[in-house]
Amino acid sequence: MTTLNSALHQHPFPRQLVFATNFSEACHAAIPLVAQWVDSLQAKLTLLHVHAAGTHLQAKRSLDSFFAEAAHYPNSERVLRSGKPAEAIAEYCRSQPNSLLVMPPSTRSSLPRPLHSSLRAKVLHDVITPMLTLPHTDRIPEPPSTGGHVACWISGQETRLDHVREAAALAQRRGAELHLMHALPEVSEGMLIDALYSDRPLSESVAGQRLADIASQLGNELPIRLHIGTGEPESVLRKLLKRTQASILVVDRGAVMRKRLMQASFNSKLADSPCLLICVPPREAEGRDPMLPAPQSSVFGARPLPARRLAGIAQQPARTH
Repeated sequence: MTTLNSALHQHPFPRQLVFATNFSEACHAAIPLVAQWVDSLQAKLTLLHVHAAGTHLQAKRSLDSFFAEAAHYPNSERVLRSGKPAEAIAEYCRSQPNSLLVMPPSTRSSLPRPLHSSLRAKVLHDVITPMLTLPHTDRIPEPPSTGGHVACWISGQETRLDHVREAAALAQRRGAELHLMHALPEVSEGMLIDALYSDRPLSESVAGQRLADIASQLGNELPIRLHIGTGEPESVLRKLLKRTQASILVVDRGAVMRKRLMQASFNSKLADSPCLLICVPPREAEGRDPMLPAPQSSVFGARPLPARRLAGIAQQPARTH
């Protein structure tokens, strides 16, 4: 059985922060948060800027003056790349596999932009490292440097649970409580059709057992709470985040990626989350994650929750309406 220690050995939370900046207002607003993360995680800081051809000198001056305090951090560096921003950022992160990419949002616009393609979405589509994305400048939260609450969203449709391992590693590094969250659909005839094509749990008892199985594989070293709500997923998630007072939400990349007019885009409801959002791409291209519980033989039946499986779990699954 996988334990938290072995999971952290295989998936240690990144010890390098790559802060991709274009010197916007959002990037300047993110500096205090990035500084806090560097301090609390004892991480190396890299400031990365991608410039257009022919603007190297101007870009270098801007990068040298941005976040001047970063010079005091051990091993901090400033990296310039040229080319298309999304491609260059993803390429740099491939050379730094044990990193966390920090991507502030684009400038908020009150006008509809039907053909606009989010830079964050483009980067997330190609990047192989976890990506920390921030709310807009007026909503950036201030998580405590230690302790607090880390939430992890489990949709039930993942083939891998790398985001759960990352969330557990982050919670342990911060001394925080980990909250595993899941939403059940409203009862309808459509549930029967859904059951034919997915092993996603459709009853509270099955969902509770699945979350308990996942939590038990993380070991007893970490306080874990389980939460289950019923309804539209993003609505359930907002209620659970408010209830738990989580300031960091960790999700699988598939939960935030959307296809729109043949372009990748961010799930707008998750992008506007009041939490810091960490999106985790799968580390393996194919294959079912051994950490995933085996599918139930019946979507409406479930085994009872053994007490030994709930060791170290602070609370039974909580229902939200």
